[in-house]
Amino acid sequence: MYVAGWHRVKVFAAVFALVVLFAPFRTASCQEIFANGGIAGGAHRGTSTRGHWSVAYFQHLTEHATVSASYINEGHQPDHDRDGIAFQIWGRGAPLGPGVSFAGGVGPYLFADTREGTSGYGCEIQHGLGAIFSGAITWYALSPLLLQARGNYINGSNGFDTLSASIGIGYLLGDEGRGNPPPGDHSRKNEVALFMGGTALNCDHSSALSVGLEYRRKLSPNFDWTVAGLHEGDRRPVGRYGVMSEVWAVRAFYGDRLGLGIGAGAYLARDRYGGDEGGARDDVNAVVSLTAVWWFTPRLGLRAVFHRVATDHDRDADVLVGGLAISF
Repeated sequence: MYVAGWHRVKVFAAVFALVVLFAPFRTASCQEIFANGGIAGGAHRGTSTRGHWSVAYFQHLTEHATVSASYINEGHQPDHDRDGIAFQIWGRGAPLGPGVSFAGGVGPYLFADTREGTSGYGCEIQHGLGAIFSGAITWYALSPLLLQARGNYINGSNGFDTLSASIGIGYLLGDEGRGNPPPGDHSRKNEVALFMGGTALNCDHSSALSVGLEYRRKLSPNFDWTVAGLHEGDRRPVGRYGVMSEVWAVRAFYGDRLGLGIGAGAYLARDRYGGDEGGARDDVNAVVSLTAVWWFTPRLGLRAVFHRVATDHDRDADVLVGGLAISF
């Protein structure tokens, strides 16, 4: 069955609350980013393993405490195609010395699970809030390059649990003395970006060329607000366009040369083919997004954005776009 609109609002309100928790930390401790790949399988049903990948950002609060935000794709399991965003708090230690750390983390997991339709054809998408339990071993001998082995147990509220194992490569962020000099102008609060990329529907993986235009306003060192026009393409069954607005938790590194962020908000859209019998329909959808920007000069940079559009029917989509960003 589909998730009711009010339940969807509650789920994504939880994302806003969790995003707020990450922004205020302005400690001198380090930050890390990882890309991992491995295998995942059903924890109780003996399903075969499938490809699994994730990207994660870690913020060290103290010597023994860390928080993280991760995007996790659990692979194409039988009757389940699930991915989501996890927020975790970790305890960590280095009993073998500073070159290797061991950590355990726990937190909520906001997911979307694409499944076969109850009528035997088509598909349905279930949204939910589960729990994730993780363990990780990280090797720092090649710092700023990092190596990591990670395992996850995900308890899904829709009755499907998974176990996964992965290895990954990471990078130690936050060392201002490393790399290129910063652009040097931190006073610009406005940004306009023109995007191009692709949209993929989660149900049948249909794809189309997408374009977008975004205005971004810096509210504080750790918060942005955006309003964007997005056209997801016109290649049946993809045919949605509209306006989205999001609030972002952001962090800057290397003198504002690199920026990372996570956002959540609303997407007012018209879907040409999403209504009854393939007709048009209008919706207010939820959207959760990730972004990264690299500034070549104080005014000119490249920004990439990943949007997960969440609906209360079968029209969830992944949108990945990138393009030129101009600050002023």
